[in-house]
Amino acid sequence: MKMKQWALGASLALTVSLLSACGGGGGGGGSTYTPPTTTPPVDSSDILKYPYETVFGDACRTTSAPTPGCTFVRSTGKRVTVSADPTYNSQGFGSDDLWYVKFDSSGQAKVYDDLGNFKYNATPSQFAGFINGTTIGVGTTGAYWENIATKTYWLGKNGVLYSANTTAGNFGQAINTKGANSASDTNSKAIKSEENVALIKAGADKLVKSYGLSVSKATAVASALNSLAVNGAERGKVTETDVDRTFKTAFGVHFNEALAAFKDFSAGDASSARELTNRSAAALGLKPEQAQDFIKGMYKGALSQWGYDVKDVKW
Repeated sequence: MKMKQWALGASLALTVSLLSACGGGGGGGGSTYTPPTTTPPVDSSDILKYPYETVFGDACRTTSAPTPGCTFVRSTGKRVTVSADPTYNSQGFGSDDLWYVKFDSSGQAKVYDDLGNFKYNATPSQFAGFINGTTIGVGTTGAYWENIATKTYWLGKNGVLYSANTTAGNFGQAINTKGANSASDTNSKAIKSEENVALIKAGADKLVKSYGLSVSKATAVASALNSLAVNGAERGKVTETDVDRTFKTAFGVHFNEALAAFKDFSAGDASSARELTNRSAAALGLKPEQAQDFIKGMYKGALSQWGYDVKDVKW
């Protein structure tokens, strides 16, 4: 059958189909969640007044300048760059107006002023966003953490570290956030609410009964789907990282791997789909045939949207 359209559209249908099949999603009164089709309107004057947000998409309404914890641009969702720092170009020399920090291989740091004069020694734990060892970053998942060993950073006026490593892909971008090792977003209360706990349990029970997952695996899957739903509803958007993290928990493989496998499948080659299903089965503690039923069941909604009957899909 022709699967190309469905494979290419899978990323759009992922949230709806997975949550509908599981029955454990949502952040409101129902057992399913439909993601918003557009980003909720934001007052442009508000963006001008408070132009930054946290890694979780929460508006920073206490500052008009980048600070540890508020290092993403609200209008784009991208990381703030060094040029936005209040001290940048204050003397007409661009980023050279900022102090900077050099970390050695063990993470020990030497801090210099804007003229290159040594000021003091420091350890990673003295900088906002310290995680552990030589790791400093943003958020709680590790997606935005960075190994700072042997690297150099500009030290912003408010304590933000900006990459000064010209060969790095994040050159000029902020890397840290205050208290990242214990950071929690505004969605945590919703995720832990009594209602969502009940939804997760209902979703997990359904997965155990329908596909033979263990209670622990089923709960992990239902929790991941519920978190995706709540975060998506709160932020009005679902990022690639959100999708991949949820997909990895739900199926035991990365989303881009699955999409590539089903693109091959749409062209008549089912070997990748079978191999991926076997890996998914191993990760979820299922037999391959159970994993295939699980995958098809979770994508039943997406398949029907594209005009296919799940019973006709075989690999």
